[in-house]
Amino acid sequence: MENINKLIKGISVFLLYILVPYVLNMFLPSITESTVIELLYRFIFMFLLLLLFVLIYKDDIIRDIKAFKEKPSRVIKTSIIYFLCLIGGIMVISSLIYLVYPDFSYTNSGLIDSLFEENFFIMIIYVFFLTLFTEQIVFRKVFRDIIKNKYFFIIFSGLIYGIFQIGYVVSDVNDLLTVIPFAYAGMILSSSMEKTDNIITPCLVYMFYDLFLLSGILMGI
Repeated sequence: MENINKLIKGISVFLLYILVPYVLNMFLPSITESTVIELLYRFIFMFLLLLLFVLIYKDDIIRDIKAFKEKPSRVIKTSIIYFLCLIGGIMVISSLIYLVYPDFSYTNSGLIDSLFEENFFIMIIYVFFLTLFTEQIVFRKVFRDIIKNKYFFIIFSGLIYGIFQIGYVVSDVNDLLTVIPFAYAGMILSSSMEKTDNIITPCLVYMFYDLFLLSGILMGI
């Protein structure tokens, strides 16, 4: 019975995560012509969605926070190790892709760069708060509760995470190649959670990675 409840809860959370942005994409263009206002609308809706997810998994999140307080060094050390694996792996994979396909560019990079340029501070909050915690709940917590085999959990959740980054549609070679580094990132994040059985671990890995990317953006500016 407990497994069935986890399955229903996980599927509901995952479907909400997919459908809410889809509905927003349908209605926001007709509501506003301003990029800033549109991003604020998205921020509000995604914040409410994250709040709902936190309430759904409240007991598990509280348990993980208590476990982190008891042994913070273990979680932090593991997060740093997996962050280094993430950075190193992404660099190697990207280099190999560029070597084989010189015209490669990340499918969603242009949109993200333009949003950072136009709404830097809003995007910082959006990425470092909403995206960070929401994605760990959806792609790590949900799948870990449903999938009991750790290797299948790591691979499957990573692949779904990679496909999500391109909007679940592979339309050309560039899209297909974009999935590879993101799927790897998803597997690293899932592996880090599997290692400590604590959702705070992939959150920290994700945060370290975002800080690394942010430093690159700031130096570029």
